[in-house]
Amino acid sequence: MNPALLAAAAVAVAGGVICLSARDARLALAGLAATLLVAPLIADPLPAPTVVAARVVSAALAVYLPWIVVRDPSAATRGSLLGWRVETLVAAAAFVIGFGTAGLGAAPLGPAEAQDAGFALVALSVGPIVFGRDIFRLGSGAVLLVAGTLLVRVGVAGTPSALEQLVTGVLFIALGGIVAFLAANAVAAGAAGGAILDGGADEPADRPTQARGR
Repeated sequence: MNPALLAAAAVAVAGGVICLSARDARLALAGLAATLLVAPLIADPLPAPTVVAARVVSAALAVYLPWIVVRDPSAATRGSLLGWRVETLVAAAAFVIGFGTAGLGAAPLGPAEAQDAGFALVALSVGPIVFGRDIFRLGSGAVLLVAGTLLVRVGVAGTPSALEQLVTGVLFIALGGIVAFLAANAVAAGAAGGAILDGGADEPADRPTQARGR
């Protein structure tokens, strides 16, 4: 295995764990940014510098749009119901499975590290997509699912073309915009306790009833 690619894959997966485990919305977005920024570098050969620059810009925009909505220092999300330790174990197990199934039965054209990270991100995305109750976590899970799927594609079929990388960047920007739009509408509607931000156990006992009545 290539140590540099392995390190990049580890950073991408760690960003996914932070994104889904952190209750602080800003920290969660920082983890998502790490994943999206490092993902293009998990390839062999590496994309052209201009392509990497385009992916960096798209990653920054994809994260910045939701950040506009949840940039309040007090913004909190539900975080992971399992906790970061369990999320890390799930990601590690999926990472090993990805390594053991490199190529998915055929000779891989890309690095095994890409498929490893892809499997880990896909596994992490299952929780928020299936059990998520707030838009922010659902959106983060969707972005990680797409990122993981595209990394598996890199591991199986090799480095994407410049055009494919451009389309990928636009896709992430669109996903970030959708999450920001839905979250902003939830905030404007006064939703609480599961629509976008969640106070969880910190809320007074009468708040859940009030929120459900809105």
